[in-house]
Amino acid sequence: MGTLATILLICAGCALCLFLLGVWSTVRHTSLPTPTIEDSAYPPISLLKPIKGTEEALELNLRSFFEQDYPAPFELVFASCEDGDPGIALARRVARGYPEVPVRFVRSDASFGLNPKVANLKGALDAATHDLVLQSDANVRARPTYVRDIVGELVSNEASLLSSMVVGVGERSVTAAMENLQLGAMIAPATCTALHVAGVTCVIGKSMLLRRSELEELGGLELVRDILCEDFILGETYRAAGKRLVLSSHTVENVNEQLSLEAFLARHSRWLKMRVVIHFGSFVADIFANPVFLSLAAVLASDFDQRAIAALVLATLIKGSGDAFLVRVCRGTPMPARYLLIAPFKDVLMGFVWFYSAFSRSVTWRGVKLRFGKNSQLRQDDGTLPVRVARRLFSGDDAR
Repeated sequence: MGTLATILLICAGCALCLFLLGVWSTVRHTSLPTPTIEDSAYPPISLLKPIKGTEEALELNLRSFFEQDYPAPFELVFASCEDGDPGIALARRVARGYPEVPVRFVRSDASFGLNPKVANLKGALDAATHDLVLQSDANVRARPTYVRDIVGELVSNEASLLSSMVVGVGERSVTAAMENLQLGAMIAPATCTALHVAGVTCVIGKSMLLRRSELEELGGLELVRDILCEDFILGETYRAAGKRLVLSSHTVENVNEQLSLEAFLARHSRWLKMRVVIHFGSFVADIFANPVFLSLAAVLASDFDQRAIAALVLATLIKGSGDAFLVRVCRGTPMPARYLLIAPFKDVLMGFVWFYSAFSRSVTWRGVKLRFGKNSQLRQDDGTLPVRVARRLFSGDDAR
């Protein structure tokens, strides 16, 4: 084999070791005992739900929060930036089935910031009655004791900000299975590895538990209204202020049943693009957690050398077995074998997405086309590179 193929095989071996380290970290983290506190120690809480249209299985997702087994008062606050939002209409219908649960519906101000999710969340946060708030996305489903469990973790650890690992569930199509594999066998283990190996607590915006008073002391959502990766920046802000962060050992479920390939590529390219500008090391680590892609590259570079092919087969078998194990550990239920077979193809596809994401800095998110720079600072998309260069040269505007 040539030098390049040999280097790629060494990288693939390193990637396989990193993947196995992620398996160990995930088992360790999900095995942590759940802290218990007296029912009287649970504070009242507001559950914030920013809504943007309808999501897959939205009704069941919303019902899971109305049906929480929580020993203290709780309310739900739904927010949308649009009049006549069909997701809000559905939430109103669901709420009528739970008259015992206080609920609020608010209209958020879309002009609050360039990040549409943060703008929507701001309306919900301002309308919340209680100091303790849990923000979770509309495509998130929670187990009946989820809120009880994570509040217990926050109080027991005397922490200020808690977030949860996200696992994908509900696959009914190949691309939905790809999404759920990526969440359960790559994203979740990566957060566990960061914590148990590097000592870094990742903050994941799918579900964040915090106190509104502490957030306002640190600058409020105004800090991240023009930031794409608002969860990471909030985490860094809390960390810099000496606040304690917690990664819950309890997962939340991201429901993906019939996800399109376009949506899959858009989501994960967006996440990779953000990691390039906020933490380049984690971006590089992504490709070194993909032994299948690196082994395939070695096969191509070696002109199909039998040793490289054997390494690819071995990496595929180990990685596939690990994926199946991780999905089962993280969500408690196995993925059907017919979907597990697509795992190697998903890994190869993600390898190409990684290279694309290294060079692109634009996203279309919630219908808004944006560009971002250092620390994922957002600005309105102002055209292709030649157009942007010409505009700056002739306008003398360096700020853009």
